[in-house]
Amino acid sequence: MAGPEDILQMQVVRALKIVCPDALFYHCPNGGSRHPREARKFKDMGVLPGVADLCFVLPDGRAGFIEMKADKGRQTPPQRLFQEAVTGKGAAYAVCRSLDEVLSTLLGWGFTIRARGVE
Repeated sequence: MAGPEDILQMQVVRALKIVCPDALFYHCPNGGSRHPREARKFKDMGVLPGVADLCFVLPDGRAGFIEMKADKGRQTPPQRLFQEAVTGKGAAYAVCRSLDEVLSTLLGWGFTIRARGVE
């Protein structure tokens, strides 16, 4: 069952495909419950606790990360550690609670956003 952050993220992704179609971004499935064998395999393949919900290649070639949070959601300690690690290496990072915050963040990162009309 999808929670509020999942629903928000799916709405954001649908909107970005329309208003920012040239953006290169992806989601890295990093959580959820899995069979212990599969979880161990994913860990061996490089799963990292706290990885942001959406990962972007910015127009200048750097990486950018957006962590989606519902209204009262808070970053977990691994998410804060991931933020510190990536920003310490020069990547962009934002916590967003709405489509408007995501679009504002992307504009600040140099993306071109088409006229809205989605939502």
